[in-house]
Amino acid sequence: MRAKRTARRSHRARLAVLGGTFDRLHVGHQRLLREAFRRADRVVIGLTTEAFLRDHPKPWASRIAPYLSRRARLREYLDREYGRERYRIRPLSDPLGGAVRPGPDLLVASEETGAGAAAVNQERLRRGLAPLVVRLVPTVLASDGRPVASRRIRAGRIDPAGRPRRRTSAPTLPAANGSEPARGRSRNGRPGRKRLLRNA
Repeated sequence: MRAKRTARRSHRARLAVLGGTFDRLHVGHQRLLREAFRRADRVVIGLTTEAFLRDHPKPWASRIAPYLSRRARLREYLDREYGRERYRIRPLSDPLGGAVRPGPDLLVASEETGAGAAAVNQERLRRGLAPLVVRLVPTVLASDGRPVASRRIRAGRIDPAGRPRRRTSAPTLPAANGSEPARGRSRNGRPGRKRLLRNA
C-alpha cells in the first residue's frame, strides 16, 4: 500500500499554472481550481488585469469587478479552501502569461480554452522549454444545460451556482465590443466576434 501511495505522489506536479478573470466566482471556477490543487503541490493563478480586459473585451464588460476586488474575493476563497502557503496570484497582462516561463510543469485549463493551452506549449517549444502537461477540465453545466460562465451571471441569467434567475425585463445582448448591452444584432446584422476566455 505504501509503495502505491509513493508512486501516486510521484505523479503530482510541483507547480501548476492557470489563468482567468474570475469575475463572479462560480462553480466552474471552483472545479478548475480544485483540479489544480489536487494535481500539484503549489499553484500560480494568473488574474487578468484591467488593461488585459480593455485589449480583450468581454460581454457585459461594464459589470466586471475591478482587479483588486476580484483578487480579494479569490484570495478569500483560496485561503479558506487550500491555505495561503500553497498558491500565488499574479497579474495576467497577456494571454500566455507565466505559463511560457521556466518553473511550472502543469497547465490546468477548461475544455473551452484547450486551443490556448496548445498555443502555450507551442511558445514554450519555441523558447527551448519543455512542454507542460495539460489537464483540461470539463465544463460545468447550469440547470438549463448550458455552461456556467461569468458572462451569463453578469447578464442576470444564472447565479454562481448555475441556477436560473428571474428576468424582470426583456433580455438584451452585449455590444460587439462587450462594453455595453445592446439590443438585437450588430450593424451589419452579424453576431460579434468570438470571445476570449469564455468561461472567465
